[in-house]
Amino acid sequence: MTEHADEGVRYRPDDECPLFSERLEEHLTGVMQGAVPNRGRFCGHCYTPMSPETSRCPHCEQPTDGDRPPVEQVPQRIIELLKAQRSTERTWVNGLAYIGVLIAVLGGLAVVLGIPVLRGNLIAATIVYALILLIGSRVGAGILGGYYGDRIGFERARHTLRAQWALWLEQRETTSNGAEREGPGTSDTGAADAPPSG
Repeated sequence: MTEHADEGVRYRPDDECPLFSERLEEHLTGVMQGAVPNRGRFCGHCYTPMSPETSRCPHCEQPTDGDRPPVEQVPQRIIELLKAQRSTERTWVNGLAYIGVLIAVLGGLAVVLGIPVLRGNLIAATIVYALILLIGSRVGAGILGGYYGDRIGFERARHTLRAQWALWLEQRETTSNGAEREGPGTSDTGAADAPPSG
């Protein structure tokens, strides 16, 4: 679950991790699909896309003239984090949805085989089983996958994202400090693409 509806306002977890703003997620989705290039003007802290006139990030509210000036592309590592988050969410949603369908299948069989009048009437048993399977699979998949899977997947993915973001900040700060010691000539974009250790 990448967003929660609350009076039309995008859900923003209060966990000190600014990833991913709606604009950033839309941009990275286009990048991953090959629809748009990974170029533009992005917040130097949370990588939210910004217009040339923007002086403060609309998402994390970091000023563009502060310690983290805007960058021209989103680091590859941030793209990988979005892929990992979506993969975790998708796994939980699909997994619990399949369990919901399985419950409907087994529940329908239990009903058909457990009621004597249905065991002796193939047509009635088929109709009842089809109805249970149709309704039960939709409801089960919707509740287990769409509700619980969505929320569990989001929380699990968010937990991992927080840890990866903290590691990213540590590496980014270390790389930036090293670039300052080396003097001009080391780009922030190149520092941002440094792969994480471990």
